[in-house]
Amino acid sequence: MKWGDLEREIISLKLVPEEGVGRPNLLLGMVMILTSLVLSMFFLSPVLGAAFVAWATMVDSRGTQESLVTLAIFMFVVSIVVTVTSIRTWWSTRSRSTVSIMGGIVVIVSVVATFAVGLSYDGELPGSWLEVLALAAGFLGIAAVVLNLASDRDRSSGGPKSGREQRRYDAAREEVVDVLVERGLVVLTPDQRRRMQRMRVGTWHKFDAQGRV
Repeated sequence: MKWGDLEREIISLKLVPEEGVGRPNLLLGMVMILTSLVLSMFFLSPVLGAAFVAWATMVDSRGTQESLVTLAIFMFVVSIVVTVTSIRTWWSTRSRSTVSIMGGIVVIVSVVATFAVGLSYDGELPGSWLEVLALAAGFLGIAAVVLNLASDRDRSSGGPKSGREQRRYDAAREEVVDVLVERGLVVLTPDQRRRMQRMRVGTWHKFDAQGRV
């Protein structure tokens, strides 16, 4: 039996909600807030970086220019960190993410706008790291878009839709894998286990190339 077939069998089961599931979860709320902040920074940081550069070209004060360029550099650093995180997530799941594609496009457009503004400016902006970091952000944005477009869509049709169902079936998958490993029916490396744990419910079929059970 393939991993995808095994997971479909698990998904077909009617799992009873565990006691306490559905109650307000402070930790879950914090995670959702943090996720929203990360997504906001994914889209806003490169745009703000380009905006600060454009603003710097409109002022005459050297001190103000330095402050604005410093803010732009910070925004591009944030963009780099968030984009690298997005690429790491792709590496774990190898599935297409619309958010990552859109975020990568925003980064690319923002970097192009930054250089367009810089080239059209008659003077010279302070900050030797600005161009380097903007270029790095742009290349990472291109990488995020290309990697996601080259990946299969996240085909999880028929799988659980709500977050609660996802968590229940995640736990069920873990129990099944634990039993298979304990009985010696399947051998998985620690890296393979981690990848399977991170994969969204309904996408284990992508792991079939790594082995069968």
